[in-house]
This record gives sequence, C-alpha cells and structure tokens, in this order.
Amino acid sequence: MPEPGPPLNVLIVDDHDIVRLGVRHLLGEQALVHEAATLADARALLARSPFRLLILDLGLGDEFSLTALPQIRRDHPGLKIIVLTSMAEELYAERALRAGADGYVMKTELAQTLAAAVAAVLAGDVHVSPRLRSTLLRRVAGGPAAAAGPELSPREIEVLRLVGQGRSTREIAELLNRSVKTIETHKQALKDKLGAESPAMLIKIALAWCGDAP
Repeated sequence: MPEPGPPLNVLIVDDHDIVRLGVRHLLGEQALVHEAATLADARALLARSPFRLLILDLGLGDEFSLTALPQIRRDHPGLKIIVLTSMAEELYAERALRAGADGYVMKTELAQTLAAAVAAVLAGDVHVSPRLRSTLLRRVAGGPAAAAGPELSPREIEVLRLVGQGRSTREIAELLNRSVKTIETHKQALKDKLGAESPAMLIKIALAWCGDAP
C-alpha cells in the first residue's frame, strides 16, 4: 500500500455496495475515498476533483465501462486506472489495457493482489496476472503465446454481456438503440466467432465469459 504521506485521493466505481466497502477497507485510512455506482456519477466526480487513482468495474448494471475508458484516459491523462471486475480476463484484460487501464484485477483474486496492483500502478508500472503477463511477453518475443480470445468489436462485447444477463434480442436492441435486425446480426457474428452452435450455447458462453451476469 502507499507510503505515509498526503491522503491518496481514490474513486471507486462499482454498482455493489459491498465491493466498494471492501475496497475502502483495504485502502485504509491513508486514502481519501469517493464512491460512485454509475458512469454518470463517476464522470461528475472526476470533473470536480483531482483523483490520483480510479478503481473501476467493467459491468455497472446495464452499463459497460470498457467503452468509456478511452475518453476517461483522454480527459484525465495523469489518472491511474485499475479495472477490478469479475469479467473474464482472457476476453477483457488486454482490451482494457489498450483502452487506457494501468491494471486489471479479477474479483476472485486475494485482497493482497489488489493491494499489490495499487502499489504497482502508483509506482508507474502496469499490473496484470502472471498468466497474462507471460502471454504478453511471449507475444512480444515472437514465441508461442496463449490465445487472447477471439477478436470482438466493442459492440459485440456489449451484446455478449447483455446476452449473458438473459436479455432478449428486442431488449438488447432497445438498450443499445439499434434495430432488432442489427442485434440479430451481432448475435450471429458472436456465434460464429465463439463457436456457438445454438442460441442456448451462446448464452452459456456469455455466462462463462461475462462473470458479472446473473
């Protein structure tokens, strides 16, 4: 955790009270913690205060914050960002880093892992799991690297997550302000890319990969 000194100004963005409480407790008294449950509230707080660290979940109810990361990074270039989520690392971690995150931690990890991630990113490093770090290093070195998962567009990822929540095609179309036909096209593309032979299989894949789905 950070060395004694000025309070660390932190914004925790998660739609579950118990997660925010747990992270607040982990950060301790040296952190000046603010909380938000939605992207709109998070943006408002970021606009008002000079935060040093943002701890952000990818799944915020019906919101998917991965698509907001590039703009947050542009608006707040000095902000350190850790994604703390239950959404599958193999699908989302590398995309989150490319979008502007400095670290990626699964909620299934021990508390010490998040503490280590905070220390690392505040020191200017990038934090990922040892497995993902090994994959990325092998890729850079030109050696055989584990597959990072199929290449999905941001819109396909949004559709996949909503499928995992049990949303119907019409509900997804309304939430994303797209036509039913467009959503059907996205779902077919997802089936092709993920090897799903049926709508039921796509739902199972979505549940497995989008860990915050009910």
